[in-house]
Amino acid sequence: MKKIVFKSALITFLILLIPLAVFVFFQKKPTISQEAVCQNCNIILISMTNLRFDHLSTNGYFRPTTPNLDKLAEESLNFSNAYSHASWTLPESISIYTGLYPYQHGVMNRYDGSKLSADAVTLLDVLKQNGYLTAAFTGGFDYHPEFGLTNRFNVYQECKRGQQAPSYPRQVGPVATEGPSQYGELSCTIPQALTWLKENSKQKFFLHVQGFDAHCPFSYQDQLLYDQNYQGSVDFSDCLWTFDKSKPVVKNGKSYYPVYSAKTGTEASILLGEEDITHLIALYDTSITITDQKIGLFLEEIKKMGLDKNTIIIFTSEHGDMFGKHGRFMRGGPLRGTFYDDVLHIPLFIRIPKVAARSISGLIEQIDLAPTISNLVGLPFPNSSGQSLLALIFQNQDLKQYVFAGAEFKPDPNNPYFSKKTKVEAIRSQNWKLIEETVYDKNTPSKTVELYDIVNDKEELNNLAETKKDVLQNLQKQLKDWSERMNQ
Repeated sequence: MKKIVFKSALITFLILLIPLAVFVFFQKKPTISQEAVCQNCNIILISMTNLRFDHLSTNGYFRPTTPNLDKLAEESLNFSNAYSHASWTLPESISIYTGLYPYQHGVMNRYDGSKLSADAVTLLDVLKQNGYLTAAFTGGFDYHPEFGLTNRFNVYQECKRGQQAPSYPRQVGPVATEGPSQYGELSCTIPQALTWLKENSKQKFFLHVQGFDAHCPFSYQDQLLYDQNYQGSVDFSDCLWTFDKSKPVVKNGKSYYPVYSAKTGTEASILLGEEDITHLIALYDTSITITDQKIGLFLEEIKKMGLDKNTIIIFTSEHGDMFGKHGRFMRGGPLRGTFYDDVLHIPLFIRIPKVAARSISGLIEQIDLAPTISNLVGLPFPNSSGQSLLALIFQNQDLKQYVFAGAEFKPDPNNPYFSKKTKVEAIRSQNWKLIEETVYDKNTPSKTVELYDIVNDKEELNNLAETKKDVLQNLQKQLKDWSERMNQ
């Protein structure tokens, strides 16, 4: 009798347990399946250097600057919190391909012979070893093959048509002998890339198309789309920049910022008033809009060739730019730069065939791109400080509490504008941002510390370092620990 009762109770228990087990099974987070990974897909990376996150209309900008990129964003995974690690292209481009911070790969100066170690593994090496044909069409300059990155492509071409690059006499470095005379643009590199695509579309490929269209000096001044009634007299045919925080000069009750240019040399004799800064931004936005048109035509050609069905398309920027915040222009010193979100916050779209588009707000870094691209096509990526974003994409798992930026800059001995070694570092969470900038004047460090509540102060205007000591100390410890690990 007891056995019958026991069996009856066991059966009843199992009947109740099975629905519960089924419920728990289906409540589990979905695993990353091979169906979600674009096995053997082609990959196209498009980068518009100097493009700020907040100047794309899809990100809420007040001008309709990017209708074609807006459309791409609507078809893509749109990462709204993606950040770079440096304020200029050379260290950042190598970070993108290696998955390493600038401190780790060591290429942080242009004219001291720095180049990527031949032993360093890049995304190109991984893809080539797995049957990918690799090609790049860039604007040159910081993508010069002598820096040890672009020489690894199967096919590499530079476009020399574009804006005139600033120059001064140089003695050392891989591009010192002739130096870049121009920043090539996507209006030139896209046609080159299309010609290559039409000849190689039957092969499995990785293609990078890059241009300095949003880099000063802005070359579409004769096609101005915005602020067409400007009445000022400033010459915008050259880059206008500062090398530190600058204070405005007051004339007749109006404030003007003194800036440098190659034409005026070491004297900051050009004064920018409010209307001049407005026009400078209009020139920048015009360059973005005209380049967006070129990118739109490129994307249409990709669809006409049927490549959109088996090609991952990635759009990003290496870094942004500055237009007067804290008295800084053109990153506030183009190489050592500054780490406000104007510079570090970059756009990132990844369009994956058969993967639904959506916005993703988790913190990510540019070093995450190489392992993510590799994993999307089913390949591992070794020795990376970056993290594959597949868990964020397919399981909604936030991967990072903080993102980091950090680089050193040693000026060329012939640099007439700035001669001091500098180090700039930053740490950012979803709520707070810490920037530490050190200038070594005769080997004596001088440090500035800036702390921002980026939830309530998105423009990073109110430095809370003196009032939020607990937040400051925590972020300083996290940043110090990271910096020491990177420099071991």
